[in-house]
Amino acid sequence: MYRIRNFFTVALLLGATVPLYANNEQRYERPVDKTVRYNGGKIFIDNAFGGVNVHGGDSGEVEVHAVIRASDNELKNAIKVDISSSGEGVTIKTDVPNVIRNSSFSVSVDVAIPPNAPVSVKNRFGSTDVSDTHGSVEVVSRQGSVSLHDVVGPQKVDNAFGSIDIEDTRGDLIARNANGSMNIHGVQGNADVGNRFGSVEINDVRQLTLTNANGSVEVHGTHGPATITNSFASVIATDIGGTLTVTGQNAKVVASDIGGPANISTTFAPVELSNVHGPAVVNNSNGNVTVSEIQGPLSVDTRFGLVKATSIRGPVDVDNQNGGVTIKDVAGSAKVRTSFGPVLIKEVRGSIKVENQNGSIGVGIAAPCHDTHLQTSFGSIKVEIPTGGYNVNARTTFGSVNTEMPLSNMQSTGETLTGTIGNGGCKLELVDQNGNITIERE
Repeated sequence: MYRIRNFFTVALLLGATVPLYANNEQRYERPVDKTVRYNGGKIFIDNAFGGVNVHGGDSGEVEVHAVIRASDNELKNAIKVDISSSGEGVTIKTDVPNVIRNSSFSVSVDVAIPPNAPVSVKNRFGSTDVSDTHGSVEVVSRQGSVSLHDVVGPQKVDNAFGSIDIEDTRGDLIARNANGSMNIHGVQGNADVGNRFGSVEINDVRQLTLTNANGSVEVHGTHGPATITNSFASVIATDIGGTLTVTGQNAKVVASDIGGPANISTTFAPVELSNVHGPAVVNNSNGNVTVSEIQGPLSVDTRFGLVKATSIRGPVDVDNQNGGVTIKDVAGSAKVRTSFGPVLIKEVRGSIKVENQNGSIGVGIAAPCHDTHLQTSFGSIKVEIPTGGYNVNARTTFGSVNTEMPLSNMQSTGETLTGTIGNGGCKLELVDQNGNITIERE
């Protein structure tokens, strides 16, 4: 069988023999049952080629139920499960002699421990499950899934080539994985999570630090801050109780319902950010940026992408190149620098400054008026003005300046226009090259 041969090859490279059964193999079984007194210390479990199940018992003893399975009767009898107890704890270790050629085997271990006893499990080529314990848990696994449920106490998991599933635990968590997915839900403690080549989904943790690569990330619900690093896969983060920090590379970022500030950085992918209860900073390149409902200042620095920002309760500062910018409904000022893309601004209740190249500018000034400076080249400028007073200074090259608003003290040459709208007061400076300038009534 192709899968068996490949699996066998991996195990040989690791210096181990694979416990596989062909469909027509004879199987021999031998149970091992032993109960030892727990005198304190840690429960140590060391197994290879079989599942390990650890759960809290209801006595001061350690109960071991193991099943040895082998395709050869001699091998079945040669495999040992050593169980010993001392003041330092209880040790449970499988002992496998040199394997008979063309033979296969496995050893499954079920251990009931006193609920408050700490446990350390080392397993290879098999699943590991720990549940209903009240002491610290440490698991080192290879080639198998790891599951922790209803654990009270700190947890540390190191796994590879298998999934990690952690649910309803109390205590800080450190979890590392590679080449396997991770699903973590309900950790009443700080979570420090790392993975490679596998997806990560996290729900309802106290505080989070997460690093991944080549696998998607989803985080839904933290009671405190969350710091996420990912590359070559997407990041989704919602319902974050504190500051959100995302550092991505070739990673799309979608984040919403952030209880504190947000700091998002990525490349070659879009950013979508909404409902942030604090300031927001977005750094991107080669991807669009869409931001809305920010309860504080917004700063965006990007390249080769569009920027759209709406409902910002503080000043907006956008630095873009080779992309258009759209800004609407801002409680503070707006400053925009871009090139090779249009700029559209409306409902900004603060000063406006736009520096553009090779792109048009369209601005609707909100009442009351604020100082406005618009500058571009190779594109038109259009301004809609409400009632109020403005000191107008507009000029262009290879274009014309036109106004629907009456100006006093007006001076015009066709390419320049100065004068006062109403009683003056706010500066309206419009500078263009190779484009028309139009002033309209709102």
